[in-house]
Amino acid sequence: MRVNLDDMEATAWANLVGNLLRKVTENHPVDATLLVAYDELGNFDSAKHDAVANVLEDMGAPIRRSILVADNKISNFDGTDAEPYSAITSEPLTLQGMVTGRNPLRAKDIEHCEESSEEVQTIAVARKAEIFEMNPNIASIAQQIGHEMITQIAIYREAGEVTEEIAGWLAGTFSVKVGRDMAVLALAGTATDTQGIAEYLLGDRIVEDYQILEDGHEMLFESLAHIAGTPRANILCAVAWAHWTRGNTTQAMATLTEVMELEPDHELGDLFIKLIARGKVTKTALRKPEK
Repeated sequence: MRVNLDDMEATAWANLVGNLLRKVTENHPVDATLLVAYDELGNFDSAKHDAVANVLEDMGAPIRRSILVADNKISNFDGTDAEPYSAITSEPLTLQGMVTGRNPLRAKDIEHCEESSEEVQTIAVARKAEIFEMNPNIASIAQQIGHEMITQIAIYREAGEVTEEIAGWLAGTFSVKVGRDMAVLALAGTATDTQGIAEYLLGDRIVEDYQILEDGHEMLFESLAHIAGTPRANILCAVAWAHWTRGNTTQAMATLTEVMELEPDHELGDLFIKLIARGKVTKTALRKPEK
């Protein structure tokens, strides 16, 4: 619904918005709203924002996100995270991040980590030893690491951040090639043979659970703030793979550039660069499963 920013008192204007929304939603109830204010003249002040927020709250459709478009920029209503229009045009994911409140996971925003904390390193060493002791059977190890990766994602969702325990687990897992591959596989789905694993990792199968892919992608991206050394390039590769799987080849390539700067001979990074350069598009990107 579009409502003009009339030059009237805040409460009166907010009530006008509420009356219009009631008519529009009479037969189509809503439980939340996204507010986008196009305000080049500076009419949409905090009083109007608060007034309309109160009206919508009373109607049972509270504002979940407020976005301000003004001065050739787009930002959150409080003016933070402002981005020029050009960034939105070239990187639609920036706008998606503002609308959904999720981190757009851009390569330029990857946090550097010179040295992992002592706790992360200790957990990583123990985790690496665990992997070496696992049953080498591909079906068994895929199932075990896959289950553990899903558990880490669940812990991440609950905590709302990458804890040192999660970072240590990821650092240890991604220090070993099989750990890396099976952890990435868990973001796509379940497979117990080399053909099925390859089909998922090379984008020839649609991912089973898109929410797991999204949350795992975010977790891996945020973990880079805590992880240095050998596993970092492998985690960057996994982040790039998730970008590519979701159809964002621009950020995939930008992230792979980071991989090759860390390790110029990184085998997996080189493989993904070649796949993307050849124009390969994953089946997930072509047809996302219903969320």
